[in-house]
Amino acid sequence: LLVQTARRGQQAPLDAVAEVVGETTRALRFNQRVLEAALENMSQGISVVDSELRLVAWNRRYAELFAFPPDLLRVGISVADLVRHNVQRGLLGDGEAQGQIERRLQHMRAGTPYVTERRFPDGQVVEIRGNPLPGGGFVATFTDVTEFRATEAALTASKLHLEERVAARTTELTQAKAEAERANQAKTRFLAAVSHDLAQPIHAAHLFTHALAQRSLTADVAGSVSNIDGALASAEALLAGLLDISRLDAGGLRPQLQNFALGEWLSHLASEFGVLAAERGLKLRWVPSGDWVRSDPQLLRRVLQNFLSNAIRYTEHGGVLVGGRRRGDQLLLEVHDSGPGIAEGDQTLIFEEFRRLGTAGPGLGLGLAIARRTADLLGHPLQLRSRLGRGTVFAIVLPRVQPGRPAGRAVSPNRSVLPPARLLVVDNDLVVLEAMRQLLQGWFCDVLAARGPSEAVERLDELGAEDLVDALLLDYHLDGNATALDLLPGLRQRLGPVPVVVITADHSEAVRGAVLGAGAHLLHKPLRPLALQSLLARLLSGHRGAG
Repeated sequence: LLVQTARRGQQAPLDAVAEVVGETTRALRFNQRVLEAALENMSQGISVVDSELRLVAWNRRYAELFAFPPDLLRVGISVADLVRHNVQRGLLGDGEAQGQIERRLQHMRAGTPYVTERRFPDGQVVEIRGNPLPGGGFVATFTDVTEFRATEAALTASKLHLEERVAARTTELTQAKAEAERANQAKTRFLAAVSHDLAQPIHAAHLFTHALAQRSLTADVAGSVSNIDGALASAEALLAGLLDISRLDAGGLRPQLQNFALGEWLSHLASEFGVLAAERGLKLRWVPSGDWVRSDPQLLRRVLQNFLSNAIRYTEHGGVLVGGRRRGDQLLLEVHDSGPGIAEGDQTLIFEEFRRLGTAGPGLGLGLAIARRTADLLGHPLQLRSRLGRGTVFAIVLPRVQPGRPAGRAVSPNRSVLPPARLLVVDNDLVVLEAMRQLLQGWFCDVLAARGPSEAVERLDELGAEDLVDALLLDYHLDGNATALDLLPGLRQRLGPVPVVVITADHSEAVRGAVLGAGAHLLHKPLRPLALQSLLARLLSGHRGAG
């Protein structure tokens, strides 16, 4: 600035120049103090050497990491002296001291970046990163990575140990995995066959046939209705078989053991399957019995149904015989057929799921698997005797008990035992809704039918203030994701604590728990009209009594 002013022939403004120089000097000193403070407070050690490999700058952390004596670190000291000090303390590993010093100095002279780690005798691990400076010289950072390396080593060891354990467990579980995959495949197949869409049409058709049977019919029409009902019963049995396997696997069946007379129970079973046998040109005979046994009548019926179904399906000529044979305090309930017999090698396989011999008739091969599992659940052993070309005998061993008082006979669903009642029925399936309406009207009930929540409100709005609804019959799955339990609070708020029956094809414990938790009663599809009638008679009687 002075030179430029002089050339122009002007007097230099010395006071302005002095002020500029002073401001610049203060700025430089300020920046120097900031830089020094930053370096001193860094967690890494830092050292800077010039092109002659002499120390020109460092921070406190650098001195701490290498424990340099206070009088050793000074501006201008040769890097060779610092390296020699570290070699003598054993901080740079084993080897001849002068050779180590020369190697490190040569590396700095080459001016190439480097990264290395040093493990000190006390276990400390320091990472060293060096980078050349543009005008010559070198800057290096020193980071204590001891804790990081210890954690890394622990993780590596844990990983190796885990891999060893996984390998061992994989070897041990190979067989268990294969068995689980087989079970899952079987479960997937039969659960895929059981759905709401399958249960709905059977449910509706069953209700229609029972509603039709309540009318005055000619003998021919009544016979046709009976045959239709029988066919529906067969379809229902197939669906029930799928559900039984699922519930047996899930532990959802609990036997209700009781003493009962075998004769009447057996006569109903023989009458039902006698029709099926006659359709195939076979004769089914049964031996009357005066014995009493202890079992669950419904589960035992499932076992005998499967025995009889198999006998009729695989018998081409001759007939089927069912009856009891006493063996001390036990009774062997046997089913004989004159079919082709079962080879000895197949007599174990036929009790497996989806295992069928030959190609006779429809089915999934679940019947005998259900029979075996159900018998195991009841604690009743199964027996099988068979000769090729001579026929087969399936038997279940029951405990005999002393005769007791006969249970009251069930009331036929063709006669109503219901008090006069108004029922609100909600079902999103129009066919099922109409079938339910006809069935209930045959029991002399006043039926309000609705396809969903909005129609249910409309039906209630049509009633007078003095009119009452005595019970609700709700399908569990409504349109969309709505369920009967979503509709129930609003209906209860309007109608009060009326009895509620929820009907569903879903046999899961989650649905069962939710329905019972809501204070409702649960029935499953395909619905048995007698079961519905019996439940309604009990609920309406209690509700009217409470009112």
